[in-house]
Amino acid sequence: MLSRMNCYILIGGRSRRMGASKSALFLDRVVAAAMPVFDAVMAAHRSDGDAPASIPTLFEEPHEEEAAVFGVLRVLRDARAPCFILAVDYPLITTDVLRYLRDRGGVPVWNGHMQPLCAVWQPSVLPRIEQRIADGFYDLHGAIEQEIIPESELRARFPGEPLMNVNTPEELQEAERIHGQGFLPSR
Repeated sequence: MLSRMNCYILIGGRSRRMGASKSALFLDRVVAAAMPVFDAVMAAHRSDGDAPASIPTLFEEPHEEEAAVFGVLRVLRDARAPCFILAVDYPLITTDVLRYLRDRGGVPVWNGHMQPLCAVWQPSVLPRIEQRIADGFYDLHGAIEQEIIPESELRARFPGEPLMNVNTPEELQEAERIHGQGFLPSR
């Protein structure tokens, strides 16, 4: 059971499908859910991004490609210990879910998909990620070494859609419908 750990929130996506900054929409909510669970909460951002005022920010090294693996690389180079990596596009995440995932370790499955951007990562995977990037492979699924947390285990513990990944206006509308008006910041 890991109770001491830092959380890194990936905020470097360009939000093209959303049409608005997911960081502007969701960061405060995600930070609020993470703060009671982790020793420190920080952001990881593209090298050309603007740091949020609310939390310390690490910046990726400059690169041409766009992929979350570069944020994961930057985080693991900083963490040097088990850490929690969380994408900003999980606005329905709760403190209870984060605490469970932190203590349980591994990569959760939700709606039939692995969620590597809402998971505990070990620093031992860093050389593998560096090699995958050098070989031109930017997907995270090939870098996962963690235990998989079955969706059935999570759904038995947590009602609703706390691991809903929100990337489009339609998904945002669904999240707002599930949790009612005023739950997410106004657009």
